[in-house]
Parts: sequence; C-alpha cells; structure tokens
Amino acid sequence: MIVYKIILQNFNSPSAGAERAGELKRRLMSAIISKSDQSKKKKLIDSLANYSFFSSFTTEEISLLLFCSERVKYDKGAEIFKEGDIGTQFYAILKGHVKIRKEASGRFLAQLGPGEVFGEMAVLDNQPRSATAEAATAVELFAFDGHRLLNDFPHLSVKLLRYLARELSKRLRQADMLLDRF
Repeated sequence: MIVYKIILQNFNSPSAGAERAGELKRRLMSAIISKSDQSKKKKLIDSLANYSFFSSFTTEEISLLLFCSERVKYDKGAEIFKEGDIGTQFYAILKGHVKIRKEASGRFLAQLGPGEVFGEMAVLDNQPRSATAEAATAVELFAFDGHRLLNDFPHLSVKLLRYLARELSKRLRQADMLLDRF
C-alpha cells in the first residue's frame, strides 16, 4: 500500500509529464503482477476489451480499472445489494446474469449479462440504491470503488463518466418506450 501511495503521489504531481505518468503506470502494474500472473492478466485484459464497458479503455487503463476493483462471485439467488442500501461500488458482469428489481413491488426491471454494468446510480448521485440486484445465475463480477476511481485516477474519469452517461441515457430511453406502451 505504501508503494501505491508513493507512486500515486508522483503520478498526480504537477511535474509528472505524460511520458513519466505512462512509465509510472507501467511500473505500478509490473510491481503488482508477478511474471507467472502476467500472461493470465494479459489474457483477461484482452478478453475484457471485447466487453462494452471496457472497450473504450486502453490496456493500461483496463489494468488500472482492475487494480481498483475486487473480483467477487455470488451463487444463484444471492443478493448483491438491496434497494435503499448506501452504495459506493458499481459492478461489471464478467460471467452470469443479474436481475434488477424493485423491492417493495417485486417488479422485475432488467436482466443483465456479461459486459454490462449496474449499481452506478448510487455512486454517481450519492443516493441510496434505487433497486435490488440479485444473481439470476451463478455470477462473477468486478466490484469497482467508484469514488476511488473518480478521485484517485481523474484521467480515467472522463471515459468512465462518458460510458456511464451513455448507459443511463440508454436505460432512460428504454423506460420511456415502456411508458409509451401504457
């Protein structure tokens, strides 16, 4: 953790040029990943680049995203978070499917699959979770600390916020189409 803080201080310093910042990112990633794990990590990053959430990020940026995430698994039927909870994390689905539903009515809102993101609203607006997320199948996720990403890695913020804005806009349009049916 101390190494991370030192590198991060250097990375965010005003004197750190783009070249130096790139070198610091490479050093950080190679310090964290052992040689035997590097090929596994490279394969993972290459496969993630095909998912919509990761597709606009460079290999180095995906590495930083993964550095700020925790890989978690849930069994079918497990609750990932509950409507009304305070949320600081958002999730990207690696494997499996997640159901999003309203708690009080039990109304099904969406089923999401690999490459899709959920839980971002609570991170963006600092409000309680607006719905419950449950594993529809056994699921493997990346749990991202949204505030850490936005605060510690501002260079990723623009791409991250642009992606999340597109996703929220897409979902709003879908909700509008559903309302038009009634």
